[in-house]
Amino acid sequence: MGFNIQNWDLIQTNKTSGVSKMKCPVCHDGRKNKSDKSLTVWHNNGTAKCFNNGCDALFFKDSIESSIVKESYTLPSQEWRNYTKLSDKLVKYIEDERKIKQYTLNHFDITEESYYQPALQKEANNIVFNYFESDTLVNKKYRSGNKKFTQSKNGKPIFYNINSIIGEDECYITEGEFDVLALYEIGIKNAISIPNGANDNDNYWSNSEKYLKDIKRFYIATDNDESGNNVADKIAQRLGRYRCERITFEGKDANEDLKNGVLEKTINNTSKYPVSGTFKVSDVIENIFDLYDNGFPETIYPKHHSFGNLKDIFSVMRGHLITGTGIPSHGKSNFTEWYVLNLVRDYKMKVSFFSPEHHPFELHHTTFIEKVYGKNFFMDNENCPRISKEEILRYQKWAEEKIYLTGTENGEFPTWDWLFEKFKEQMFNFGIDIFVIDAFNKLGFNGKGNRLEQINEVLTKLTMFAQMNNVIIFLVAHPTKMQKDINGLYASPTLYDVSGSSDFRNQTHDGFCIYRYFGDGADEKGYTTFENLKTKMKFQGEIGGVVEFDYHIPSGRYYEKGTQAPTYCLIDEIKQYNEEIKESYVIPLSTPQDAFGEPYNEDAEIPF
Repeated sequence: MGFNIQNWDLIQTNKTSGVSKMKCPVCHDGRKNKSDKSLTVWHNNGTAKCFNNGCDALFFKDSIESSIVKESYTLPSQEWRNYTKLSDKLVKYIEDERKIKQYTLNHFDITEESYYQPALQKEANNIVFNYFESDTLVNKKYRSGNKKFTQSKNGKPIFYNINSIIGEDECYITEGEFDVLALYEIGIKNAISIPNGANDNDNYWSNSEKYLKDIKRFYIATDNDESGNNVADKIAQRLGRYRCERITFEGKDANEDLKNGVLEKTINNTSKYPVSGTFKVSDVIENIFDLYDNGFPETIYPKHHSFGNLKDIFSVMRGHLITGTGIPSHGKSNFTEWYVLNLVRDYKMKVSFFSPEHHPFELHHTTFIEKVYGKNFFMDNENCPRISKEEILRYQKWAEEKIYLTGTENGEFPTWDWLFEKFKEQMFNFGIDIFVIDAFNKLGFNGKGNRLEQINEVLTKLTMFAQMNNVIIFLVAHPTKMQKDINGLYASPTLYDVSGSSDFRNQTHDGFCIYRYFGDGADEKGYTTFENLKTKMKFQGEIGGVVEFDYHIPSGRYYEKGTQAPTYCLIDEIKQYNEEIKESYVIPLSTPQDAFGEPYNEDAEIPF
């Protein structure tokens, strides 16, 4: 394994949290400097490392075998040491083709085994990358000579070479095991690889979290191609762009640059991700030329034609806080969910909802399922069929790593500090792109000061969190009680009308209002308006612009007023958006109360 793994029981300490500096029980007796505390112990993580050159002992408090059982993974046979002898043919092939020497293969405990390759439908000779956590073999990845891959059945997903980054301030992340070996050839030992190539998966992130969370700087060294750039972006999204730099190779990857003799040069070819901080013009000059050549940056909006010209009057951007308001029962939460689900579909994003008003979670998912399919969950309804159990299972598969719900446990009261910590956890473990907070008044304040100061502080944190992490935050906020106009209709609220502070207008990047005209339920059919209350950049839309929507009650979908209710399924592959809808639902006539509950009651309390 190339690591000096020792028994945790050698460490004599009663501490259970924090970080300690201690004398190393492995090398202390042989040291000239008897006072040197070369062992660092991370009690919260249950790991320790000696920083004395020549010792480099690693300690793990918790049994990896116990965690395997707890997490329902299956350990490969631990008799791997029986297979460490490599054939001369394999050693020569890797040195000739990869420029990776035998001492590197030995350091990483590379093995050679005959194993069944499903893609070949036969047993084949394989080079085997053994995945260790501590001194336990938790997974094995088999690579045949013709580049077919398989791995241990139900092994533990984790980064390759994870032991190497314990106690390190910096970490290199590659897209393949051979790239880790290539970096070792030029003296870089603190390198790991994602286990599934360009595939981004929640499990190996969750299993590696305690080893990654305290790293100060990440160098993302994935492949120099489109898929490599995409996975690099997702890695930076999880880890926080402010602590990431992207390495650009001359060739496809680290191993190719090693073969071409340029890796020691290109490993320093790094660029920072665009986050808040201090930058010189040279840091962003390529982006400046990109704007000159290609115009305004891309904004984000639902692409389906059923949204009408909404994209012309309102669109959003990464790094923005968007505040949505509207009179209670006018549909602001419902519209926000429909809008966001389409962003998830159109841009392959992930979303986390904090919506205490939509409990229990299973009931909240039924509303998502209705919007995803354009059908009703509970019953057949006026030519709108009921969701089938097969469709529920298909939704589960689609939503499993796209839609996340956030809530407290064990009677815990949610506060803003609690929510920000959850957001940070979800950024790392799941790579969230969009956070929805519904609603602002459902969280308690942690800081001192009057209500205006507390609101201002929270809004500042929200805008900074969005900018630093390049995510989109949708914040649903209730207005104060609105006054009626001369026609007896309540005025449409603005961001200045959001209950508590004018900072909802001043601090938010973008904002909108959802307003429902109920009609009389008989001759006059109601409709909903979307009004742009604020867009930070002029190219995002038209402040004051309004789009009118009809509402499909059985599915909870909105669509351009006067058109047919959309029937497309969000799970299906995206088709051309200008093609005509071949089937449509008959929109059932119903009272506004059926769709939105009781109309706005001016005497109803709006808690804040």
